[in-house]
Amino acid sequence: MPIYEYRCMKCDHTFEMLMRLKDPKPACPSCGSGKTEKLMSCAAIRPEGVPRGSGGFAPPSCGGGGGG
Repeated sequence: MPIYEYRCMKCDHTFEMLMRLKDPKPACPSCGSGKTEKLMSCAAIRPEGVPRGSGGFAPPSCGGGGGG
């Protein structure tokens, strides 16, 4: 099952949930509101030549500063 990232439209809390595609949208674990939206998540990538376990690289558009 994939992990999806959600944001609550009521309290602006962001959270992750392990969900199936057919599961209904989850309620916010912070305030209990059912008004949540699925967010587009960025994948961490590892540039060529960077050893595993040294961290990933998130593009600046995803809030990452680069480097690992």
